[in-house]
Amino acid sequence: MSVVNGILKEELERLEKLQAKYLDMFEALPKGSLRKKKIGQKMYFYLVSRKGGQVVTEYLCQGDSPKAKSFEEQDAKRRDLKSKVKNIKKDIDEIRRSLGKLARNPSTPHDRSGFPGS
Repeated sequence: MSVVNGILKEELERLEKLQAKYLDMFEALPKGSLRKKKIGQKMYFYLVSRKGGQVVTEYLCQGDSPKAKSFEEQDAKRRDLKSKVKNIKKDIDEIRRSLGKLARNPSTPHDRSGFPGS
């Protein structure tokens, strides 16, 4: 089991580094969600976030502005990173549980006396 244990430890280390990288990228993006509102015939972009327990809506730009595409890309990237971090966290928890089980139940050579014909 030491081989499996080593592989799990390597994977845990890799996932922890990846999680730290994704969290750094996540923190660099603006906090909150992008909201589009159609008022009249025009589209407007707003950033909705929480500050001090209150929901704050901040005007960003009109929908036909060159900045609008950039805000949409940032929002998509933020959602993607959030999903990746969540999946990595699940994998890390699963590996830690597996490593804990291996530590509690060390590998012993199989006793073949219980098998027929041994």
